[in-house]
Amino acid sequence: MTDNSRLEKAITHITSRITQRPAVAVVLGSGLGDFADRVVDPIEITASSIPSYPISSVAGHEGKLIFGKLKTGTKESLPLLIFKGRVHFFETNDLKATTFPISVAKALGARFLLATNAAGGINPAFSEGDLMLIEDFMDLSFLNPHQENHSSTTTLFHASVPHYLDKQISGYITDASAVLGITLRRGTYCWLKGPSYETKAEIEMLRRLGADAVGMSTVPEVILATELGMRTGAISLISNMAAGLSEGRLSHEEVAVAAGRVKEIFTALLEETILRIKD
Repeated sequence: MTDNSRLEKAITHITSRITQRPAVAVVLGSGLGDFADRVVDPIEITASSIPSYPISSVAGHEGKLIFGKLKTGTKESLPLLIFKGRVHFFETNDLKATTFPISVAKALGARFLLATNAAGGINPAFSEGDLMLIEDFMDLSFLNPHQENHSSTTTLFHASVPHYLDKQISGYITDASAVLGITLRRGTYCWLKGPSYETKAEIEMLRRLGADAVGMSTVPEVILATELGMRTGAISLISNMAAGLSEGRLSHEEVAVAAGRVKEIFTALLEETILRIKD
């Protein structure tokens, strides 16, 4: 089965269940899935019911697609597709599986992407529980998540893309944080394949390279979305300070606990940001 036929089968299944195509796609990272509860009159589709759709094996990633809108007072968002959980590269060793949800979102009509994640803090000015606007990223996965251009015999990539993170969407996030009185960090996110956490020496290397936070997701999603013509923005929850910057052993449970502590702040920031996105 070709990639296009897999996508077509998934889209056929999804469109038979929904009443409105989404304009904004949102990917919820580890421990951040409760945001989906804010959707009014949601239509929920379990990922396992969708043909060819990848299934997450990581705790805190339920594998659900939620369709609907946010409504607050007189404000109403554009139609949403919320991915409650994601599939990381280390789960399948397949980039196409990792980015398949983004292909689905684009095929359904989404024009905007907000990606979120839980990340390890590297910048010593950060604290556990901070929210960071991703202004740029490093890809140290040694993979190639770019869209191929087969218009010639040489494999080319879309080098004309000026920046993978849309300045206006980032501005919406910044404005939302100011209105809500939320301290918003800014920085560079580094993507590594995982699944193991980094050593102290690796964290020191990343710090010297200029990374402010590190994680195992988001970058391939942002790259594909941008190269498909979607406008993107991204937020990291600093769920823990990375190896060498905190005491104790890092664990996925620590991520979930940190997410629970800032759930209300994260929900408020994301909701206010989404309500600002207009056609």
